Amino acid sequence: MRLAWARQQQAAGRTVWPSPDILTWETWLARQWRGAVLRGEAPALQLLSASQERALWEQVLRDLQSDVPLAAHADGLMRAAGRATQGLLMLSRWAMSEEELLLAHALAEARARCAAHGLLALRLAPRETLQFLRAVPPPAIIGEPRLSPLQELVRQQCWNGAVLLLPPPAADASAPSLRRYPDADAELAACADWCLARLRADAGARLLVITACVEPSLQIQGELLWRWLAGAAGNAESREHLLAVEGGTPLHLLGLIGDALLALDCLQPELDTGQLYCLLRSPYFQFGTQRELWSLQGRFEKWALASWSSQGLRQALASVAGRETAAARLLAWLDLLHAPGRAQARHGTGEWARIFSEALAAAGFCGGVALDSRDQQRLGRWTELLDEFAALDAIVTPLGAVEATALLRQLAGEGRHQPATGDAAITLTGTLADPVAGYDGIWVLGLTESRWPAPPRPDAYVPLQQQRAHHWPESGVAERRAQAQWALSCWQRRTPELVLSYPETEGDVHHRPTALPGVPVAAWKAAAAARGTAVTGLAAAATDQQFPPLAAAALDAPLSGGQQRLRQQLECPFRAHAQWRLKAMPPEPLSDGLTAPLRGTLLHLLLQSVWEELQNQAALLALVPEAEHALLERHWHAVIGGGAIAGSRWWPAGLLERERSRTLEIMAEVLRLERARAPFTVRARELQLQWPQEGARVKLRIDRVDETADGTGVLVDYKSGAAGRMKLHEGALEPLQLALYVAALAAHGEPVRAAALFSLKPGEIAMAGVAAAAGTMLPGMRPIEDWESTTARWQRELLELLAAHLTGGATLARDHDACRHCHLSALCRRAALEDLEDADE
Repeated sequence: MRLAWARQQQAAGRTVWPSPDILTWETWLARQWRGAVLRGEAPALQLLSASQERALWEQVLRDLQSDVPLAAHADGLMRAAGRATQGLLMLSRWAMSEEELLLAHALAEARARCAAHGLLALRLAPRETLQFLRAVPPPAIIGEPRLSPLQELVRQQCWNGAVLLLPPPAADASAPSLRRYPDADAELAACADWCLARLRADAGARLLVITACVEPSLQIQGELLWRWLAGAAGNAESREHLLAVEGGTPLHLLGLIGDALLALDCLQPELDTGQLYCLLRSPYFQFGTQRELWSLQGRFEKWALASWSSQGLRQALASVAGRETAAARLLAWLDLLHAPGRAQARHGTGEWARIFSEALAAAGFCGGVALDSRDQQRLGRWTELLDEFAALDAIVTPLGAVEATALLRQLAGEGRHQPATGDAAITLTGTLADPVAGYDGIWVLGLTESRWPAPPRPDAYVPLQQQRAHHWPESGVAERRAQAQWALSCWQRRTPELVLSYPETEGDVHHRPTALPGVPVAAWKAAAAARGTAVTGLAAAATDQQFPPLAAAALDAPLSGGQQRLRQQLECPFRAHAQWRLKAMPPEPLSDGLTAPLRGTLLHLLLQSVWEELQNQAALLALVPEAEHALLERHWHAVIGGGAIAGSRWWPAGLLERERSRTLEIMAEVLRLERARAPFTVRARELQLQWPQEGARVKLRIDRVDETADGTGVLVDYKSGAAGRMKLHEGALEPLQLALYVAALAAHGEPVRAAALFSLKPGEIAMAGVAAAAGTMLPGMRPIEDWESTTARWQRELLELLAAHLTGGATLARDHDACRHCHLSALCRRAALEDLEDADE
């Protein structure tokens, strides 16, 4: 608006001119009211902001006797009341339905409370309150088809019938160009090409792009449009000078403000671990260096709890504060935040705003980082949000900590922020109305029959006949068509070049163009596809690659990862190198119960402890059921109480009891199967080996080695999940760990002649494995005729697999099943999994 005004003044030959104030009607009224109060021409009432007014409506609705909660409808009722006041509607006279009666009663109650407490909501102010406008120069109103009844009444009573509504520009209406495209992408690409062509012809041109699409959001549509603009322009670094998106972003989605709200959520009685990770990673807080913060996050990953009680979190941090600097800092801040009595105290919003500010300052909020212009603006907007929150003291009763943070987050979700930027050449907006200012070109996207004119959506709280009598656009089909016709005439007069377009398809939905008088369906012409290229950020197609061989220095110590490293090299060499050489590790799982790795560790420790006492099957057979149960209970409490499971001391009582019951049931079934085996002795438990014995080697941990009565060694590997398929007897290295453990034991002079996976998954508890055909066969074992030659072949294949890994071979997975649960799918050079499935078929 100011740019258009400046151009108009320059065209008139002026070099200096006054810039007009550009305000909404509500903002202009509030400014004039404050001026009248200062001049003594209006009573000194407290003017309510929008958030204070909504808080007033919520209180009114809570106090109404109703079987359903009404406070959630405060926004809708507040908007309806404001429009009814503008329309001079006598709601008490016309109201008939339950919703209409609710609005009439709530409005009367809200006005009564304002009068009783010296408050003023200009949105609800009756006509008598606006008499102070007699001493105020009349404003010029633009961008509306007509004055509201209240504006018309004020015009007659206060300004002697002066002209308020500015007439439309005298320019001739431009003829719109009607275009249809096969889909929304083609439509956006064509719009981008049109914009760039106009800017190449005139670098000073100003263009407006209007979208009728509600989904996806305006911000996402802006990103999609910029993708095509950047691809066609070949320059992705000048966005703020090329494209501006109107409307702003919700405050809670902005990084700086979102992180501040995240920190204040630590006042809640229960904290989410994912939120704690975000808080630790935030650049706006100073809890430690990057290395210290990652170390503390590693502690949380080992504890593996998805959520924490406030007290449990502080106890956990205290247990590692001596070794983790970031934990000590975070603990000190949490202790300050949870000062004695604060969680139970109730304060006004002004006091809570002070507490919030002090708590954030204590955490170093924005104190140790250089803020750019955008973050400086967001910090200022955060301060305004706290001021808005504090101002609710006039309406809201004292709140507890949880209620106060929830209210602040609600305000942040409703507020918007758009950073101040330079003058952009292209503006994207979702407002289908009079653009007010003139543009060198206007393109309107998505004008399908279902979107424009918009479908009627009458206000449920205002009588329908009154809505139509006052031309509310949403009240009916005729009103919607009139609204669309008016908007079209405004677009035609604001630009010499107008383009209207729509996509024929969006996904599975087929569209028809909008139907308006003067816009015949046959006039929509199919447009040529755009030649632009979208910038997607995806690399060109790549083939298998070769990593450099591992350096000799890296082979001095055993390779981390053990059997998992070799198993992943077998399944997908690319993933093995990405994970173990480039440290692209999968995120540690979190759970409200126990994660699968923690549950597996618990079962392994319990089995190790039980067999350490029993030693052999004879001792197990000697136990009566009561003694066996007591044995399991005793070892359960020893494992849990001994601190072997990270974070077990902070498990909730319900979780602990649930896991105890589940684990003891599994153990009872395991021991039942062990009783049915031929006699055996447990020769080794948690045996640690390195394989091979020369050169590069991996560290292994073998769960158990048994010895039968005839001296045969039996390898037992626990599997807390499903055992998977057994293919060792078919010539494949699956499961790899059994072949690897057999080879490692043989290399250390402790050969075995049987190897079994013991599945500990509830409902699938069983043994599965392979054994020499000449030996004693266990239940679930597959025979191998020539055990010595087969194990020697395993040894050779495993050494070849290790050599391929060390030399840097990083081919992609040959088996598509390896891709289904891979955490590197976004970085992999393979096609999408759906394409692989199509290729398989």
